[in-house]
Amino acid sequence: MAIKIVVSDKVGFKVKLAINDATGKAQSFEFGLTCKRLESEVLHARIKGDGDGVVFADFMAEVILDWTAVVDADDAPVPYSESAWRALCKTPGVGKVSFDTYCREVGAKEKN
Repeated sequence: MAIKIVVSDKVGFKVKLAINDATGKAQSFEFGLTCKRLESEVLHARIKGDGDGVVFADFMAEVILDWTAVVDADDAPVPYSESAWRALCKTPGVGKVSFDTYCREVGAKEKN
């Protein structure tokens, strides 16, 4: 019995995160990413790597193709580039939250 599942080589998703302000109040942020969809074996091999663990910003820099809803201080859209991604990742946690979201969204999920 053959099973055919046609899957795009790209995956799009929203990254939602919160960063505390000076008063300790969480400020919510959200942006969209379009990434290369890695197959399961490739993803697992990349995560295992050479035993040094995953550097989240580096991993994501290799799979991100584009983004949406990333703006500068004047609310002007920031075009995606690896250097812009790395600037965004200077805020601790952004790379990890993006990586965790990618890992959840790249594969199949249960549907009711």
